Amino acid sequence: MIKDNKLRISMSEMARVTGVSTSQLRYWERKGYIHSRQDDKNKNHYFGLLTMFSVFTIKYFLDQGFTLTVAVKKERQRKALGRIFREFFADQIKDVKQLDDQKGEVDLGTLADDPGTEVYAIVDQQGTHLYCRPVTKDDD
Repeated sequence: MIKDNKLRISMSEMARVTGVSTSQLRYWERKGYIHSRQDDKNKNHYFGLLTMFSVFTIKYFLDQGFTLTVAVKKERQRKALGRIFREFFADQIKDVKQLDDQKGEVDLGTLADDPGTEVYAIVDQQGTHLYCRPVTKDDD
């Protein structure tokens, strides 16, 4: 999981990198759409990496013609789906092996309703292919 408690960029850098003006960033912050931390003198605003992703996403939806309210709603939905995706990977992936230069294998563990069967995904240039195999004594 990406932790953004160390990497910080200033408001002017955020504006430069994302193409969102500092006045827009201040407005979004006042509305609670994004958050920053202020320095010891409470003057300069610093944003984390995850906030930068949020700003990029909100701007993307605005550029697609959505209102700010809808763009923020879509960004929050995207963030929630990302959380679900990360939890799936954290809970399900048991091992990843590189089989050769072009192919890898992902061990997804055993089936909940059949612990005697393991599920694997092979990822190669043709895409991802799932297969199952029985658990053997050597696997224990």
